[in-house]
Order: sequence, then structure tokens, then C-alpha cells
Amino acid sequence: MLGASIRRAGLGALIFGLGMCSGAASAQTVATAAAIPPPLESFGRLPATRLVRMSPNGKLIAMEEEKPGGVRQVTIIDVDAGKTHQTVAIDVANKLRELNWADDETLLLEISVMKSYYCNPNVLCQAEWFRTLAVRMDGSKPRMLLNDDGDQKYVSASILLAPRTAEPGTVTMATMDYSFARQRDDSGTNIDRKDREKSGWAWAAYSVDTRSGKEKLLATGTPYTEDWIVDAAGVPVARSEWLPDQKLLTIYAKQVTGWKEIFKLQNGSRMALAGLDLAGKAIVALGSNGAERLQAWSIPLDGSPPSSLFADPKYDVYEAVYDPNRNAVVGVQGPPYVATHWFDPKFASQHKALLSAFKGLNVAVLARSTSGRRVLVVAESPSNPPVYHLVDFDKGRADIVAEAYPGLDPSALGSFRQIEYLARDGTTIPAFLTLPPGSTGKDLPLVVLPHGGPESRDSIDFDYLPQFLATRGYAVLQPQFRGSVGYGEAFRVAGYRQWGGLMQDDISDGVRHLVATGLANPSRVCIVGASYGGYAALAGAAFTPELYACAASINGVSDLPSVLGTSRRNYGADSDSVAYWAQHIGPANDPNTIAKSPARSAAKVRAPILLLHGAEDTVVPIQQSKTMERALTEAGKQVTMVTLPGEDHWLSRSATRTRVLQELETFLAKHLN
Repeated sequence: MLGASIRRAGLGALIFGLGMCSGAASAQTVATAAAIPPPLESFGRLPATRLVRMSPNGKLIAMEEEKPGGVRQVTIIDVDAGKTHQTVAIDVANKLRELNWADDETLLLEISVMKSYYCNPNVLCQAEWFRTLAVRMDGSKPRMLLNDDGDQKYVSASILLAPRTAEPGTVTMATMDYSFARQRDDSGTNIDRKDREKSGWAWAAYSVDTRSGKEKLLATGTPYTEDWIVDAAGVPVARSEWLPDQKLLTIYAKQVTGWKEIFKLQNGSRMALAGLDLAGKAIVALGSNGAERLQAWSIPLDGSPPSSLFADPKYDVYEAVYDPNRNAVVGVQGPPYVATHWFDPKFASQHKALLSAFKGLNVAVLARSTSGRRVLVVAESPSNPPVYHLVDFDKGRADIVAEAYPGLDPSALGSFRQIEYLARDGTTIPAFLTLPPGSTGKDLPLVVLPHGGPESRDSIDFDYLPQFLATRGYAVLQPQFRGSVGYGEAFRVAGYRQWGGLMQDDISDGVRHLVATGLANPSRVCIVGASYGGYAALAGAAFTPELYACAASINGVSDLPSVLGTSRRNYGADSDSVAYWAQHIGPANDPNTIAKSPARSAAKVRAPILLLHGAEDTVVPIQQSKTMERALTEAGKQVTMVTLPGEDHWLSRSATRTRVLQELETFLAKHLN
């Protein structure tokens, strides 16, 4: 944020006509690459501004900012006055995960904090515990919503279902609710508690007064409830249930006499309930429903047969655009290749005007005022850091609100392109390629950067890590290997039980493709990744040692049986988490699972290895990197282990993110130059 005010026409105001652009130019223009790369700290610090959100009346904008010393705070700006309305300090132990406006007088902060708990009687575990705080614009003390007393303090499961309801000053939330009355007594038996119904826990939906903190029960689900759907008034009207042992998905609609089954799917597929349609008569759900690709479905509340709302012929549709002013789905989209399909013609016209105004950039609408005449947008691209704009259609202008990376000039960043290459079995693999500024694209040192997940994908938005690497002179390859989402169900499930197998082959084939085209120097290739990408980096060094001059893992997995054991210990043998990872990775005692663990193939490694790991990582425990370090050391290999104190799985603090880049810069310069 620049001076805690809206920067009027800072990079050029965009002039709008009646819903359409008139003579507008792009807010950012990529120029000739600068000779001196941007400082490392400009990439390493968290975005100077993020989570930018606008109040329903369009008069207040809230955002998280980083102040000197790494202190984070929420700043609330009075748009018309152009000055700070108030600030909210974020405790150093807390991390802000999301912001939402409940109404014009109440801002909701979702925060997390690291807590220890006994996941078993004699085993102490750690987890991120999430809470929602209500901040009033009158400056009163923030109030915790739900789970604020008794044993409920130790429940980390509350979610926001509707920020705006028909009852002023209230929101609709869901949380895990406990009742001794629901707990069945199975004492005296030796049966493992695989039936979650015995636990006494269930999902419940509440109306919560953001002023007093008082809650009112609206509906009670079951231990198997996954999604809730609310109507325009914020009242629950449908819910979904998932029975993992039967692989059965059932959707129920609220009736006068109780809950009625309106849809059932028993082929192992799962569908995410996104919200109601604009008419309030049907659920918009995202899933395959037996089709080849994910698409948007309409599931009528009256139990009529479902129908397809929108399907892309090549890619998945897996994101919904939700309008909190109406508690309804107004559009759907997939990967960046799929343009948003709008159900609201006014929104479609408005978005067309925005795309025309911000030429060459990806434009996402973050908030609309209830009148629809003020729109908060973020414009970015892989080579253009996010810039937040307030578009006022009545005034015919767009003003810059904030910049995520004010220290980065697009002219000094790398160039981005989408490519494809053939895997060894003939399958086309999509990938992203970022080249150094001003590069000729020949005989370059290459950093391979596989994404995490692995059921995830990279996006065509600004990403600080590949851009940082490109500005240091490296070409960066981001392969969307099989197992990635967005490219159809067959492409996604092809990654199952292929850790170190087919997924790794797709990455290796990307390297060989760039070497064959002359872009990459075969003796100057390093593989770097985080989470699953960290596993892929270690697997690359262990199973294809001839390809890589070095490898770096950030919060990565090294031993598959032990990570499966950690999941079993933390969540229980019958948990969905254990079932999922056993299906995706394979059984812990499977010889293939054991063989595909890099830590158990340390003797095969030739390249130097850099291990970086957050000490408070609750997703992939730091023991995974320690195990790899020990195995490499015992095998006489070159390894460096860096522990990141107080850091989580996502590198949520500027100091440690900067430290990671410093370590990478030194490591790559030593082994690729």
C-alpha cells in the first residue's frame, strides 16, 4: 500500500464508458529487460499487500500489509476520503489466512496459530488451528466467532458459509459440534472405531451474531457431512454426505418434514457443492459425474434429474465464481486456458470491459459493491506482479489501490510461454517455461520446478519463485505432469501410485525435450521443488542421477512408508486422509512404495543436495528431511540441511522465505555456473 491511500492514476487511470472500455491502455507495459536484476529481498518478502477486499457498499477497502520489521497488519481504507479508517494488528504468533466483509460495519479475519495436542494418548502432535475474528468498524475489540469456550476452543473446523444473511449483523457458519448424546458406548469391545458415528462429532450450521458472538443452531449434519449449501437469506437448504467405505456421495435437500435425498453417486466420484444458481432452485456442483472431465452441473432441489451447465471440450471446469451479495454462483472457470463462463449477462459484459482495459493481463474480480458500480479487481500475469485497482463505472475510471510487489519492475522480469512436449509413451505434457530477461533461449542453465500436490497445477499468474530464478539467469521449466489437475480425470488418476514412476518420467522427459531443442545445457540442470515437488526433486536425483547437476527440496517427502505412518498416527487408521494417501501413494508395506523412497536410494545419488524444511511444518514433518540428510550422509554424499525455525509448510513469513531464496541462490550459483 502506498501511503495508506488510493493512488490516483499512479500508473495511468483507465477510462471506462457505459460498461465498456474507451481508449484504455494496459496498466503495465513490459519493456526491455533491465541490466541489473531486482534485489533478492523484493522476491523474498511476502507481498507488501494481499487479501484486498471491499465492503458491500464499496466505501471501505481492507488489506493485509507488511510493515518494517516484518510486522503484519490489516489496514482499512476509506475510499472516498482517501485515508486510513483504522488498523488491526496481527499477533506475531498468528497468521492471517483470509479476509471477508460480513457487512459494511464488520470485517471477518480468518487466522491460524500453531498448537500442540495429543493425537494419541502418548503422542504429541502439532497442527494449525483456525479461528474467525469479527472486527467492527467502531474500533471495538475483535470478537472470536464460534468455538470460543469450553472444549470447543480446541476445535479447528469452523468455516464461513454466508457472510451476508437476511438477519442484519449475522453470518452463517459451520463447525464440528460435539454431543455426548450422539456418542455411542462401545466399551467392552475390541472393535476399532471405524464408524465415525460413534465419535459424537458432527458438522452443524449456525447463525452467528458478529456483534455479540452469540450463535443459534440452524441445522445439524452427520460425521459424514462434507458441504453445506445456503440460500440467499443464509439459511441451509442442502448438504452432501460422503461415505468413504462405500465410495458413496449423497446430496440431501431441506424439506418441511426433514432432509430428503435428491441425488446419489456411487461410482467413486466426488462432487463439490459450489452454491445455488441465480434462481435459487438448483445446486451448482462441480465434478465429473462419470464424465471424462470435470464440469458444472445443475442439481435441482426438488429432486429432478441433474443436467450439465457447462463443460469445456479439453479442460476441467473446477472453480466457481460466487457472489456473496446474493449467495449464488454467477460463473464457473477452469485452468487459465478456459475463459470464465458467466451465468449473469451483466457480469459477462462487465468482465469483457475489464479484459479490454487491462490488455494482456489476467483480470480477477475480487469484490463488487451491492450496486455493481464499484468493482475491485487484481490484474497480473506471469511477468507482471499483481496490482489492485478500484474500478468505478459511474466515474469512468480505475485507480490503483495497492501493489503486491512494488519493488519489482516488469521490465526486469523473465519472459513466459506455454509449451508442450511428448512423454516417452506419446502423451502430450503441457508445461510452462520462463526465460531470463533478454535471453536468446539457447544453451541455458535450467531449473526444473515441479509443483506440489501432486493433485494440483501451476497457474498462469505471477509466481515469485520462477521469476526470481529467471532473473538470476536460469531457464525455469514447470511441467504439468500426469497426476496434475485441470486436464481431465484420466490425466489426474494416471498419477495414482506413480510416485517416482510415471509422474517422474514426465518430468524427466521435459528435461530431455529442452536439451534436445538446444535450449538447456545438459550439464547445467538442477531440479528444485516444494512439498510433492520436493519429493520429485529428491526422486530425480536418486532415480535419474544422470540428468541433474544438483537438487533442492523444500519441505519435501523423502520416505513414503514413514509419511504414510505419520498420517495414520495423526489422523487415525480409518481416516479419510490415510485412505486417500494409501490409494495415491500405495500401501506402506508395498515393495514398490518402499523402492520409490529417495531416502532408501541415497546410494544412487550423485548430485549435491540442499534440504530446507520448516521446523513447524504440520503437512510434511521435518523428520522427512532429517531422514534424507542422515541417509545421504551415511552414503557419503554431499548434502546441506537448513532448518527454518518457526516456519510452516507454506513459508508464511518473509524472513524465512528470503532465507530460502538466499540458500537457493548460493547453491545454484555454485553448481550450475
